[in-house]
Amino acid sequence: MKGKFTAFLAGGLVGAVAALLYAPRTGDETRALVADKANDAWGSARHYGSEAQVRGREIYGNVAEQGKAAYESAASNIRQAYDSVSANAHQAYSSAAAGARDAVSTAQARMSDVRDNAKPVFEERNDDLRAKIEAARQRIAAQVAKNAEEANTAAEEVIDADPVELEEELEEAEGEAIESAEEAEEK
Repeated sequence: MKGKFTAFLAGGLVGAVAALLYAPRTGDETRALVADKANDAWGSARHYGSEAQVRGREIYGNVAEQGKAAYESAASNIRQAYDSVSANAHQAYSSAAAGARDAVSTAQARMSDVRDNAKPVFEERNDDLRAKIEAARQRIAAQVAKNAEEANTAAEEVIDADPVELEEELEEAEGEAIESAEEAEEK
């Protein structure tokens, strides 16, 4: 548009100069004619300037409307994306929380099962241990009784003497001890 307007003005100026040089009219007439042409050119320039201003405002209005529409569309898309992400996050959180609750419940149930199943095993092992301890006590008591009996038998075999003879020998040994003690005192 600017190039056309410049070409128009340049053409008008060249035409005016050519008209002045080749004009068959007098100076007053030529000046009046030039003034008319200049006024016409000025009017055309003002007309085109007004049109350009109007078109500029229209273009600005269109661009502003398109920008506003683009902004509103982008804002709407962002709101929708935010709402979608927020809903997905809430759903993921709820799902994770439910999964965690289920895992805790399952773990508690398994612990209860283990406790219930382990108790009889421990009781059974305790009973087995008690039975083994009792059997060991009985074996020890039998061994002690056997050892005592063997010791009695051995003692009877070693002491195969008459009690009366032993008493006489004991008295004789006491007498000898008393005599030795008296002799030791005299010395």
